[in-house]
Amino acid sequence: MKGAYPFALAGVAWIAIGTWAEARRASLQEDNPALRAGIEADLASRYCPGLRIDPERFRSFGQAHGLSHEDFFIKRRSAGLKQSIAATTQRLRQTPGSACDRLWADYGTAGHAAQLLKRMQ
Repeated sequence: MKGAYPFALAGVAWIAIGTWAEARRASLQEDNPALRAGIEADLASRYCPGLRIDPERFRSFGQAHGLSHEDFFIKRRSAGLKQSIAATTQRLRQTPGSACDRLWADYGTAGHAAQLLKRMQ
């Protein structure tokens, strides 16, 4: 029993340090600014009736900004981006009409730099 105590203590210390380091990394991480646009466009395609991702534009947008599928959907995000995306998701659930209108204006209207959405007929 005495021999297991140091190993258990080392395990607890390892977990504590890992948890602290992950929280610090998330708070200091800077995301590619284009990442938010791609994620918000994806949310619009999920929550807004009639709006869908334009695959060609989304692909070329990602390539132009050096982003891949992994960046949008698999990699860890900064704490700030997580909060921003959570707020957008909450708005889409609470007031879908105005939130969808804002996302369409940001990512769907002609002349905007990040045209990632299209309307489905």
